[in-house]
Amino acid sequence: MSERAAALVIGAGTGGLAAAAYLARGGLHTLILDAGHGPPEPREALAALDPRLVTELRLMAHGLSFTARDLPVTVGGEPPLVLGRDLNAASAMLAKFSDADALAWPAYRRRLAVEARQLRRWWWMDHDAGAPDAAWKSTARREFRHLCLSGADAYLGARFETPALLSALLWDASAGGFAVSEPGSMLALVWRAAQEMMGLQEAAAVAKPGTLVAALTRALGLAQLRLGAKVERILSQSGAVTGVTLTDGTEIEADHIVSALPRGKTLALAGLAHQTPAIGEAWILLRLGSDFSFPAARHIRTVPPGAYADAHEYARAGRIADPLPMEWVMLAPDRIAVTARPVPASLDPDRRMRLAAQAVFALSRSLPGVAATVTGVEIHVRPQRAKLADLLSPPSARVTTPLKGLFLAGEDAEPLPAISGRAGRLAARRILWR
Repeated sequence: MSERAAALVIGAGTGGLAAAAYLARGGLHTLILDAGHGPPEPREALAALDPRLVTELRLMAHGLSFTARDLPVTVGGEPPLVLGRDLNAASAMLAKFSDADALAWPAYRRRLAVEARQLRRWWWMDHDAGAPDAAWKSTARREFRHLCLSGADAYLGARFETPALLSALLWDASAGGFAVSEPGSMLALVWRAAQEMMGLQEAAAVAKPGTLVAALTRALGLAQLRLGAKVERILSQSGAVTGVTLTDGTEIEADHIVSALPRGKTLALAGLAHQTPAIGEAWILLRLGSDFSFPAARHIRTVPPGAYADAHEYARAGRIADPLPMEWVMLAPDRIAVTARPVPASLDPDRRMRLAAQAVFALSRSLPGVAATVTGVEIHVRPQRAKLADLLSPPSARVTTPLKGLFLAGEDAEPLPAISGRAGRLAARRILWR
């Protein structure tokens, strides 16, 4: 071996930088390897950034700041449906569509918040055994298991009738690749409600461009970041990692490796069997030639509630549905992030461009004239692998691998794929505890 480090981190995403910062603080000689020219900026609004990560790494002191801290949910229409934090205001808005939904909304939101807080310990803390509801009373345990076994479309359809409201709720229930009729899709809504952004439960925030990456980089301490270093293979011997080989032939020895790459890609580099998901989620970044002023919100495309089930079947068959559920957020006056799901996990360049055109067309209905100002498009497809078992498994099952010393810290090492950093923190903690 030409080099040696106590710990290697593959990928300078949020999870990778978080893991490296904790490992370096724990006294390990840590080297971060990234194939790109710099750590990638978030391509979406932040909804699950780990609060402990922000506090313990002092990210705010290192320059993390936000242009918006609590985005409301807006579903287009005449009139549009706007759902913010104020339950009374949201009920008054819903009363324009349905008196029954206006009365049911506050009770539903309060119950969801209670369920979410009960499960935070399970999703946020490192533990190896037990069950999420082990310490609950029998009534709470029954309600929780009902959520686990419920499809979101049936659960929500029995409580609400406004199509725009159902469309907004089913968007979060479809996260991770869930079909909205699938057990676990309702629990996906609970996971979303359990998240906290800057002290606000279930908030979505937009970081000022570059500040999250800059803050994490400043928090690295003695960890070293090496750019343009693409890992070709993860080396192992007798069931334990020994290091990596780079594409330029360099070999680096290490006792511990944390990968912020997707799970499937990490296992492939290590020569381990893995299953490629059929369902994916597309991120589409639209760069604009002129600045637009648009309300700061999570804008969810208006589609019939049944479109979620149809889109899932289309994606499993390798096709893109139209209409396709989408969400868009203004990251900056000249940048709009569009998330579209579900789509096939593998898209050729031609279908990627057709998907981008569909996104621009859908966006133009809410933002007239935007199509004429688009100067650039970036499309990334993230495979979705969420199952009910992922939401019920402890973190150790998500961040560990069959290889001793190889840990996962990517966005799909979270219960649902998200820019969080929590998996990186928990992976580093497991290494340091050992």
